[in-house]
Amino acid sequence: MLLFVCAEHNLRAQGELTSDDVQNSIADAEQLLKEYKYEQALEVLKYARQAAQYNNDDKNHSYISNLRGQIYEMNDEIEKAISNYSTAKILAITSKNRVLEIDALNNLGRAKLKKPNLINEAIEDFNQSYQFAAVLKDTTRMVKPLLNLGKHYIANKKYKLAYQKLSPAQKLISPKSDATDRVKLNLLLGKYYLNTDQLDLANQSLDSAVSVAKKEIRNHQNNKDLTFCFNLDLADAYRAKSNLSYARGNFKKAYKLLDQHTKYYNDAQRIKKDVDLQKASIKFDVDEYKKQAQKMEEDLDEKENEEIKWRISIILGIVIILISLAFLISSYKNNLQKKKLNQDLIEKNKELRTAKETAEQVSTLKSQFISTVSHELRTPLYGVIGLTSLLMENPDAKKKNEYLESLKFSGDYLLALINDVLQLSKIETNEVKLEKVSFDLKILIEGITNSLRTKQKSNNNKVHINLDESIDSTLIGDSVRLSQILINLMGNALKFTKDGNIWVNVKCLEDDKKSCKLRFVVKDDGIGIPKSKQKDIFDNFAQVKNQNQEYEGTGLGLAIVRKLIHLHESEIFIESEEGKGSEFYFDITYEKALKEKEVLLTTGENLSIGTTNFNLLVVDDNKINQIVTQNILKKKGYSCDIAGNGADAIEKIKVNDYDLVLMDINMPELNGLEATKIIRTFNSQLPIIALTAVEENEIRVQATAVGMNDVIIKPYDTQQFFQTIIRNISKIKTI
Repeated sequence: MLLFVCAEHNLRAQGELTSDDVQNSIADAEQLLKEYKYEQALEVLKYARQAAQYNNDDKNHSYISNLRGQIYEMNDEIEKAISNYSTAKILAITSKNRVLEIDALNNLGRAKLKKPNLINEAIEDFNQSYQFAAVLKDTTRMVKPLLNLGKHYIANKKYKLAYQKLSPAQKLISPKSDATDRVKLNLLLGKYYLNTDQLDLANQSLDSAVSVAKKEIRNHQNNKDLTFCFNLDLADAYRAKSNLSYARGNFKKAYKLLDQHTKYYNDAQRIKKDVDLQKASIKFDVDEYKKQAQKMEEDLDEKENEEIKWRISIILGIVIILISLAFLISSYKNNLQKKKLNQDLIEKNKELRTAKETAEQVSTLKSQFISTVSHELRTPLYGVIGLTSLLMENPDAKKKNEYLESLKFSGDYLLALINDVLQLSKIETNEVKLEKVSFDLKILIEGITNSLRTKQKSNNNKVHINLDESIDSTLIGDSVRLSQILINLMGNALKFTKDGNIWVNVKCLEDDKKSCKLRFVVKDDGIGIPKSKQKDIFDNFAQVKNQNQEYEGTGLGLAIVRKLIHLHESEIFIESEEGKGSEFYFDITYEKALKEKEVLLTTGENLSIGTTNFNLLVVDDNKINQIVTQNILKKKGYSCDIAGNGADAIEKIKVNDYDLVLMDINMPELNGLEATKIIRTFNSQLPIIALTAVEENEIRVQATAVGMNDVIIKPYDTQQFFQTIIRNISKIKTI
């Protein structure tokens, strides 16, 4: 600023402006820019522009306008930036300086890209800048507009157009080229190859970008502008590499690369914060200098007037000045505090937004990973559990029955763990929605008790069920979620109780014509839970530890219970004393069935069949799954045909009469959904059931859309398996 004042003084004193004045002012302004003193730089350039105009120096005038445009663009004053770049272009043409015109066109295009209504003009400016640079064979200036266009097309998913610009840029850039251009080119090529499924090339380009950027950061540690840009480029590159690993199915590596993205993004933000603080400090110094200069001038004028006026007014003036100063100091301090608070809030909000976006992406990646892995584990488990069950029923395997039972127990335990993890993941990502269906509460609880009979016998426990007689037999609500809650609570009670009793009590708390509020109580006389542990048992993976490690489990059951009860807008409570047992209770309100409705049968024992002379087609590409399903059906007396894929199934259905089709979903050549869609074009009556390891909520909508009648999730309960088959056959023929 002092430099500018001295320059202005010389201008007035000498009465003429020289070319040396222009060059010196430009050099001073460029130095001020490096120190982030933008306002001072603009003042110096204002003087330089006057000097250039005075000397009719269009060349330097163009250069000055370009510099002014860059300052305004850095301060996000895009309109002023475009105006100065346009002036720079016109003056470059007037001075017949093609290099300045090329720079002005490239800068003009970059600024116009930030205005949606000027994008076409921006593209035209970039193309013109490239063409003029090509005539001069200036490879450095040819590269800039090509990279800017490539970046624009990549951002707008116009990958073909992007490659048309990046390909010539690749030929122009060598290992000796500007490092910034090399990083940008490899980063853009990496994104292009990633989005066009050329994953190996994408990996090579992104690795090159990372290598150069890291080297430049090491070599320019004291240059905040360069390290900021290269840290942002590294964050962008690692984000793309994470997406690439995810596309290859390497979820663990994708997650680690996402951490690298976050690290370099945070490094860039820290540098930006330092620079912003430096800018703010400089701006404050300039503003304070202006205020002080203005105040001094006002004081001088006031003193001159006071010399002329009566001496008595001097005292009054001093009093006014003191009051004004006190007010100014107070206001100044308040403003400083407000500015600091506002700046802190802005920074915190930025950090929170970044953390939120990163957390959301990590959460999505985690959910997708869990869903995929769960499906991949369920498919082989179906074969393991199914083959084990068949071997246990084989007379020749009786001698090894103990080993087979252990194998089946391990398979069932692993399946339960997978289901728990998947269920918890879906609840946490808000994918579970409560449904309203009619169900018989008594049948539901009896069915749950029957399903836990093996666990009941293993610890020699007795289960007592007490239902309030005033409760309507048919209710409307989500019976599946209620089953999950009760199975987990009863399963826990049976596990932690030996030679004891488990009570399941349901009583009506509130009753009216449309709904009733029920209290469910699951009580046992088992080992109980210490007071110190009762607050934590509903947390994920929480378990009551014991010295003998007698009670195995994942610690997910009660966490799932509480989250499912929360879905019902209720809460679960516990009363327990160590050595005397535990009591869990919760309240849920259900609607009453006002009309006769079809009740969802939960036990699978209410459908009967007069014949087993059915002919079924099993469509599955997995040989083990074929054997398991075929043996289960034949054991029931059904005849069974096998198809290894969707295309084979279509041909068999055209020439054979089947009563029902069990269709796998994920198959090569033609998957189950596509095959069903084709079958429905010539056979609309044949029942088709999806037999899949995919989570039911994920596949049911798709299955229904293509014409499937029902869904069975592998591994399945055999009784429910046959009831589903019978139910669907009974809809089209009299059994």
